[in-house]
Amino acid sequence: MPKFSVVVPIYNVEAYIKDCVESLQNQTLKEIEIILVDDGSPDNSGSIIDDYASKDERIKVIHKANGGVSAARNDGLKVATGEYVLFCDSDDMMEIDACEKLYKAGIDSDADVVIGDVYRIIDGEKKYAQFFAKPFCTDDRNILDDLVRVDFSRKYCHDAPADGPAFGYGGPWNKAVKKDLLDRTGISFDTSLKGIFDDILYTAYLYAEAKKVVYITEPVYDYRILDGSVTHSYKAAMLEINEAIFAAWDKFLKKYGYDGRFDQAYEALVIRRLKGMLGTYFFNEKNPVGLKEQKKQLKALLKSEPYLSAIKKVDPHRLINQYDLAVWMMAKAGSANGLHLVYKMFVLLKK
Repeated sequence: MPKFSVVVPIYNVEAYIKDCVESLQNQTLKEIEIILVDDGSPDNSGSIIDDYASKDERIKVIHKANGGVSAARNDGLKVATGEYVLFCDSDDMMEIDACEKLYKAGIDSDADVVIGDVYRIIDGEKKYAQFFAKPFCTDDRNILDDLVRVDFSRKYCHDAPADGPAFGYGGPWNKAVKKDLLDRTGISFDTSLKGIFDDILYTAYLYAEAKKVVYITEPVYDYRILDGSVTHSYKAAMLEINEAIFAAWDKFLKKYGYDGRFDQAYEALVIRRLKGMLGTYFFNEKNPVGLKEQKKQLKALLKSEPYLSAIKKVDPHRLINQYDLAVWMMAKAGSANGLHLVYKMFVLLKK
């Protein structure tokens, strides 16, 4: 049995896949299996990974019809045989000693989940992102529940460094998970969410089911920030996807008895989803609907649930950053024009 299984969902990444695969092949921990899932890539990604597999017996390749990142991760998980499982995005890389450090921390503490830090790579520049102020190892249910809250909003992270990242707390790519935990609970990625927030929901289920979680202040992952990623692309069905997200979260909250206790965290999540829709739907340049109609639809959305209640009740101190805060203020005023202006300013500041 390999000590580690690393699952990589792959779609249209021929420019980056070599860096990703070689970062896994070169791990200092050699007893790993590398599961590459070609999600119907139209480019040469499939043939590239076949070539790697022909030269390295640790590599398993799955070719499948395009079904999205969630389905690809699930298909890889089904064939994973390692003691611990980790997911790596195909345009990112693992630090050379990532598997070794995560595995040692997990085995030494008998932890169900091991969390590591990451490097953010922006325009070729590597920046260290530390998630918590200090290492921890806990089996305290209250602390594990707090980690679920952090999934909703970083502002629930009481010991996050002041300059810590506003992203990644729910990402699956810096978290090693006992395969036994996944097998016993059936935790997987929700394909109905179309690759949006499915990773955060997956992580929330991990924390809800885990008996012990360990965090190490060691960078294990290189997260490449690309303009063309799924986070920034146009989603014509974004309204329906958000409805599925809220339904999935409601189901999760009720299953573990979190409903009522997590209201403020849930409201912060709703504001995040509203913010996300400004770029992926309403004001995206690929949206075929004119600006006047976009604003009309947005104003109607602000008056619907769960947005209406979240806008009224959310604690602004729990919002992640100034962009979230500005979105909430304009939404509270019911101003689609204001939200459009906030979005344009955000785009300009990113350039």
